[in-house]
Amino acid sequence: MLKQRLVPGLLAALLLAGGLCGPSAHADDTIPIAEFFKKPEFNGQTTLSPDGQNMAVLTPRNGRNVLAIINLDTRESKVVASDADWNVASPMWVNNQRLTFSINKGSDEVLEKQTGGGLFAVNRDGSGFRKLVVSVKEAQSNNLPYKPVRVLRRVGGDSNDLLVSNSERGNSADLGASDVFRLDTGNGRMTLLTFNNPGSVSDWLLDHANVIRAASALAVDPVSKRIQQTVYYRDDDKSAWRVIHRAFLSEGKEMHLAGFDFDNQTLFVAGRFNGRDKSALFIWDFANNQAGEMVAEHAEADIGETLLVDEARKKIIGVLAVGMKEEIYYFDADYARLQATLDASLPGQNVHFQWRGERAVVTTTGDNNVGKLYVFDTAKKTLEPLYSVKPGLDGKKLSAQTVIHYTARDGLNIPAYLTLPEGRPAKALPLIAFVHGGPHARDQFGYDPMTQMLASRGYAVLQPQFRMSTGFGWKHHTAGWKQWGLAMQDDVTDGVEALIKQGVVDRNRICIIGASYGGYATMYGLVKDPDLYKCGVNWVGVTDVKMLFTVNWSDMSGPFMDDMGAKMHGDPKTDEAYFHKVSAIENADKIKAPVLMGYGSEDFRVPLIHGEKMRDKLLKQGNSVDWVVMTGEGHNWSKESNRIQWGEMVYNFIDRHIGPNAKAAGGKQAAGKQ
Repeated sequence: MLKQRLVPGLLAALLLAGGLCGPSAHADDTIPIAEFFKKPEFNGQTTLSPDGQNMAVLTPRNGRNVLAIINLDTRESKVVASDADWNVASPMWVNNQRLTFSINKGSDEVLEKQTGGGLFAVNRDGSGFRKLVVSVKEAQSNNLPYKPVRVLRRVGGDSNDLLVSNSERGNSADLGASDVFRLDTGNGRMTLLTFNNPGSVSDWLLDHANVIRAASALAVDPVSKRIQQTVYYRDDDKSAWRVIHRAFLSEGKEMHLAGFDFDNQTLFVAGRFNGRDKSALFIWDFANNQAGEMVAEHAEADIGETLLVDEARKKIIGVLAVGMKEEIYYFDADYARLQATLDASLPGQNVHFQWRGERAVVTTTGDNNVGKLYVFDTAKKTLEPLYSVKPGLDGKKLSAQTVIHYTARDGLNIPAYLTLPEGRPAKALPLIAFVHGGPHARDQFGYDPMTQMLASRGYAVLQPQFRMSTGFGWKHHTAGWKQWGLAMQDDVTDGVEALIKQGVVDRNRICIIGASYGGYATMYGLVKDPDLYKCGVNWVGVTDVKMLFTVNWSDMSGPFMDDMGAKMHGDPKTDEAYFHKVSAIENADKIKAPVLMGYGSEDFRVPLIHGEKMRDKLLKQGNSVDWVVMTGEGHNWSKESNRIQWGEMVYNFIDRHIGPNAKAAGGKQAAGKQ
């Protein structure tokens, strides 16, 4: 078991505001609703220098995040980058002396003012500042194209250089194209490295000698019009590129380039090779040009390309597997032992760490822990608390999130998260069916402000990973293709019915909510099961599937929508009957329950017309509609005050209709609220 001691001196003064140790646990409903939706007071982006001697920390000052460097031997700290109007974001060590970062407005501004980005560099003593890529705002102000770069890796050692990709030369490609450059963070010069570019490359892979060795390109096949991936490989920088893999995205057999082992010959790839349903990690067999030895698989979930690497120790550590909870499959015994030690010292927590030299930055989360950070000294075996991400919730009792499974009516296994209100018997509870967006997406295990707020007020919250959700295998995903309002909707209802059957949920107190696709599922749930759901909350929700293709100011267009979008969501050329059947607007006459609807005025993913048409239809037929437009917001609420306002609106609406003092539901009224 580790010894624990507090951090002395400047480190404590800088980081322990709010502390790790709050008062004893409070009753859930004492937490103000606003507290759940406030931005984190401290940022979780804490990174160790390559030698583990210094730590880069984003810490608040005058309402903005600034970049501070803390020497872990002397405990001296120094703010090296700050701006009165911008948050410093995404710090990264270039070497032991130099860092890069970008800027943003965080959660303080609406969409139209989110013009940060850029790339900047500074030394850890505050000297040597350099602007490498201008911000979005600066590019717009000077009528210049914004030219962001994506950092691929550090060159390593004492070099000030980064290897980056940039898509400037590929703007004319249908699906984008990029080149690799060597970027000198000292003077800002970029040197093109991919004169020999094999095609419209979206992803590049370098070996540990910084040689560009593999590339993944996407293009529209001229015959089938489907999107095809081509993976190129070369033995060294003097060899010709050759094709090692081709696949159509619509078949789910694409290759994900994970990385090289330190022999620079062994290539790890992830994919659904050899007829697999779930993606696994393999070593590529170059002799036979196929997936060779399988290195890691997960029984329930896809394994992607997140290979964990320790460059200093020249080790492949393991691979990240994201099932219903995150897991790391360790290949390295030293890392596995350190994980076991930290798990034992921080029981009941989900523990992650980054290890440099003789120090590790440790991050924990748990049922009553939104996020806490520590520094662990591997030589002294001491664990030093740094700070809580949201100290306002320290000492407050949150509700446990559990993983459940249930069987859909056609036999498909549906995983789900269930959050039950802390301290209340799991019997006849009011339920919120909370449907995620996408729909080709998924929920993640961990703190969610809406879920925890509702649970704190006595509501059970079900988050089903219905068919079409990603990460649970190709069959689970494709079972949802063109099933808007059909089997996808039934998956949500079947989860609700399972909880009713178990006696956990009161059939007469159920509300359905969600954003984007979840907003659609809310509206169509009220259409399809009007007697089950007593109310609905839809924010930025699709209300007519065909409008995804026909609203010409939406960003839902181009080759992906023509190929994958048409297969997943329906083809506007051939699926008119399907679109009519699953349109929430065209079937709105079946809705009886009251609904709260919120849309962003600047939403280009699901434009405001989706909400306005549904609102007008419901009001015309006498339904109760609470309506709000968030001015300046897009397909999400960026501004903290808007998130707080929305959280309060959602709670008040739900409590009015299925709360302890709610009267019998009656959704149709003579006049709706606007």
